[in-house]
Amino acid sequence: MVPTIWVLDGLGIFRTMFGLIMVEVAFGLAFCVLLFRAFISTIPKDLDEAAVIDGAGPIRLFFRVIFPLLKSVMVTIIVVQSVHVFNDFVNPLYFLPGEENATVQLTLFNFQSQLSTEYNLLFMNILLITIPPLIMFLFFNRQIVAGMTAGAVKG
Repeated sequence: MVPTIWVLDGLGIFRTMFGLIMVEVAFGLAFCVLLFRAFISTIPKDLDEAAVIDGAGPIRLFFRVIFPLLKSVMVTIIVVQSVHVFNDFVNPLYFLPGEENATVQLTLFNFQSQLSTEYNLLFMNILLITIPPLIMFLFFNRQIVAGMTAGAVKG
């Protein structure tokens, strides 16, 4: 974490939302590339060859043939990464220090102290934090399952 803080401080984006966004993108990039690569490897080469025979160049091939097939994987990545970023506690703690930059996850600290814990307020805060990811999962459940299993088996 310390070298990342040094780099962000050197760039002048430490303690900014842009710096935290860059950190979250960098940490989530490996998962996204893994899912995209696994799915794209299952697309038959016949689709590419047919588009090339019809006269499609590389850019047109991607945007007209491959890109529309990536819908389920994109929805999966958006939902999973959104829930991950929303539930992230450690990165905002390190990269957005101070109470003026507190995220909703960091508000969990407000109800705990060294000698006492206000459990009723703490659990209400946990309940409010749990609702948005739960609603997102309920709406996109089918797309998440389709996207996660799309590149799972190569046959």
